[in-house]
Amino acid sequence: MKKITHWVLGTATARVSGDTARFMNIAVKTGLRPIRLQKDGKDVLFTLYAKDYKKLHKIKQRTHARVKLAEKSGFPFRFRRMLRRPGLLLGTALGVALMLFLSGFYWEMTISGEDIPYAESEILAAAKRVGVYIGAPRSTDTALASVALLEELPELSWASFNTEGCTVQLELRTSVTKAEGAEHDGTGDIVASRAGLIHSITAQNGTVLVKVGSACAAGQVLVSGITQVGDPYDPEYNPVRYFYTRARAEILAETQRTFTASCPLSTETVRETDLGTQRALYILGVRVPLSLSGAPKGQTAYTRTPFVLQGHTLPVWVETVRVYEEKAVPVTFTEEEAQRRALENLHQLQKLALGEDGRVLTENITYQTKDGAVYVTSRCVCLENIAQEAPLTLPEEPENPENIGVFVGNVQGNG
Repeated sequence: MKKITHWVLGTATARVSGDTARFMNIAVKTGLRPIRLQKDGKDVLFTLYAKDYKKLHKIKQRTHARVKLAEKSGFPFRFRRMLRRPGLLLGTALGVALMLFLSGFYWEMTISGEDIPYAESEILAAAKRVGVYIGAPRSTDTALASVALLEELPELSWASFNTEGCTVQLELRTSVTKAEGAEHDGTGDIVASRAGLIHSITAQNGTVLVKVGSACAAGQVLVSGITQVGDPYDPEYNPVRYFYTRARAEILAETQRTFTASCPLSTETVRETDLGTQRALYILGVRVPLSLSGAPKGQTAYTRTPFVLQGHTLPVWVETVRVYEEKAVPVTFTEEEAQRRALENLHQLQKLALGEDGRVLTENITYQTKDGAVYVTSRCVCLENIAQEAPLTLPEEPENPENIGVFVGNVQGNG
């Protein structure tokens, strides 16, 4: 703390020679308290605050001692030197003012979240529409902007702008789509989404009602969310109780499916022709053109390349504008090419319908050409997960309604 006080008030060290003893006595009597005294040969180094240095002149005249300034330090002397250089002082003041001004804006934005159904450019554009973007003032109401962003991007279930200094972190979550027809009050059954032959059963919750190798119909209850506990033949000592839960299971079954895909023999495709590019450098939101010629007319596509320093995105980026035009070009396929493309479309359709766990076991593929297109049909036997959530199927009214409870946990059964 003393060092800070000495620097703020400034200190001066005087080299006193001659009658130093009398000089020190008079200095102390006049109220000058030395910060530091140091013997240097016959001389004395007298350190005091800068504002008291002029008082040494009267004492010097009375004692006929010689006083010479040996050292000076602290803010008053630095400030005086700065006054001799008004350009440096002005630049410092402007630099501080600019730093304070720029600290009132956001200069970095990051996006986090899994399986977000929007491209980053769409999210940034929506965030800009609600008032949060690179260069936006920090006074922006981010809570209100979070609510407005959910209206701009309806497939999101949650959005939050978290701020730290001049950085904004946008956290997103997607909406969870409920299974069609399923109740989400904590109870439910697992039914068959389509008819098939049960191949394997992996149940986490509920009572299994079918066996491996048995056939099932579409909509049939495979795993019930109702578990019966007790002995119906001994109701006095072991009464029957029903526990309701939400059944959870993965049930693989062999199913029969028919898939059809097509490819036209002649169609049109869009071909892009580049007309030119323009680049501009953005520094703190100020645009500096890097291209001298004007941009040609046409459709445009924008890309932004930020500058990153040690993992931190700087408020400096290069924007590239690509100008192009689209033109429809006719394309004709041979029958063999159309068959190959139709088969690729068919495999994509199968993968989408069967999911990650499903696969085609056997299939019979046929081709047909009609109406200027090639059609491919696959009649196949598939292995897929047919478990589907459904509302709980209640049994007949029990004799003792008070023996009904809600069960939360894992109950497995063997059919």
